[in-house]
Amino acid sequence: MDTDQMKQLTLWHNKNQYQKIINNIMEIPEADRDYDLVCHLARAFNNQENYNEAIRYFWLWLGFISSRVS
Repeated sequence: MDTDQMKQLTLWHNKNQYQKIINNIMEIPEADRDYDLVCHLARAFNNQENYNEAIRYFWLWLGFISSRVS
């Protein structure tokens, strides 16, 4: 993820604009999402109380972690 995108996602998070985060990241093909994007996406779903989607993306996030350790 580039620095400008990270800044924008952080700004939206700080302003509780979680749907903007979700919309922005969902436009990126799943195969192109990195660890940081998946983490932001899961957190945005969680903050919107969409727990099923949050859990789905937290599992993907955990997959990134385990692949780095292995």
